[in-house]
Amino acid sequence: MMTVEVSLIIIIILLFGWLISLWRRNRTLQTENMRLMIKTGEYEVMRNDARELLKTTEEVKTIKLMREKYNLSLVDAKNLIDSVK
Repeated sequence: MMTVEVSLIIIIILLFGWLISLWRRNRTLQTENMRLMIKTGEYEVMRNDARELLKTTEEVKTIKLMREKYNLSLVDAKNLIDSVK
């Protein structure tokens, strides 16, 4: 019985380590994606779209539309909208 418990603890620790490595990789990829969007001018296109949407819709709806159109996270969409205001 003790062997099973130790095995489960080891598996949980390994899964937790894997989860942390995936989280770090995700943050790295998000940072690289933002850098490339700025470099290629896509970020300015998104800002212009956000600016136009804000003229006709409320902020929450604009955030939702930007998330759908550009596949942004909620935080990224909110930051984009805040940078336009």
